[in-house]
Amino acid sequence: MKKIAIVTTGHPPFDDRIYWKFAKTLNQKYKVAIFCSTQEINTTLSNITILGFNSNLISKTKKFKKLNDYLYKFIPDIVICSEVSAILPAHRYKKRTNNKCKIISDITEWYPENVTSKLKGLKKIVTYFKLSFANIYFSNLCDALIIGEIRKKKRYGLICPFKLKKIIGYFPVLKYFYYTSPNKYLNEFTIGYAGVINFNRGILILLDVFSTLQKKYPDKNIKLKIAGKFEYKDEEKIFRKKLINKKIQNVEFLSWTDYDKICDNLKQMDVCFDLRQLTFIYKNSLPIKLFEYLAAGKPIIYSAINCLKKNIKIDDFGFLVDPNNLNEIVEKTEKYLLDKKLLVSHSKNAREFIEAGNNWENESKKLVDFVEMILNN
Repeated sequence: MKKIAIVTTGHPPFDDRIYWKFAKTLNQKYKVAIFCSTQEINTTLSNITILGFNSNLISKTKKFKKLNDYLYKFIPDIVICSEVSAILPAHRYKKRTNNKCKIISDITEWYPENVTSKLKGLKKIVTYFKLSFANIYFSNLCDALIIGEIRKKKRYGLICPFKLKKIIGYFPVLKYFYYTSPNKYLNEFTIGYAGVINFNRGILILLDVFSTLQKKYPDKNIKLKIAGKFEYKDEEKIFRKKLINKKIQNVEFLSWTDYDKICDNLKQMDVCFDLRQLTFIYKNSLPIKLFEYLAAGKPIIYSAINCLKKNIKIDDFGFLVDPNNLNEIVEKTEKYLLDKKLLVSHSKNAREFIEAGNNWENESKKLVDFVEMILNN
């Protein structure tokens, strides 16, 4: 049986794409292992070996050596790298141990923009160019590229023109998401958010939308449910303090959960939001969370980012808005609050969009075929 290793230096081992999609799909035909430098772990689940350590406690040299040791012992035929830095141990393993091994880079983020987005001034410019050259160099060491969406493929068409490429999207695993219709009671309405929580993803403006609706419709039982965890402790303190100072009621925090149980949180919501700021990365990236909302049958109100405006007919199941325009967001939300027929119609359309081929069950076939082609190339 051929062996496939998935190496990540930046994601948790149970990341939805790494474990729930790639590993579980490939494990049906190959022996699969996940190696990570983000968490201390040593286990086997669903016949998938998962080994990892916390690289924050050791030097970079030791970090890559440990990843190499995992690869030397496992002896994979293919290494799928979830970040550019993961290509380094994969290439070293190929060069020293198994020159027949194939390396695939799985590209889901804008690199180096995602690294330099928090930097400023000259340091940002210098770091950007250094990482850009590293990206070109390491990407060309790979045998093939998997790319999450069309907009990112254009860049790699320029910097890796001769490498095999395949777009494999972010669609949800349909079997883990079940349809739930909106609340049937006219005077009850729940808006929601799920995922990583921070100010750039619009949690403050969502709170303002919620507070505005409560004041405007005191006769209705309007709730806000937030499923996830704050990325920054200081932002969480500010958010919770705002709840207290403004005496905002009916806000409930739902705990972070495993990928296969996300729908248990989403079923409690009537309409789901993502009001992320229009930064370069957010404007040019398809949001994974969007498709999970739709899989659960949730109409969406989303920031008007480029890829949604151009590639998806949002009008069938939601609205795109300016994330800084409170009045516009409130107005769009009111359409669902005051028109149950529209809410139900968009809810059904959302689920139908996912069922109509926009799901991992369909996307996974592309992954298996591509891996098989690389193995035989």
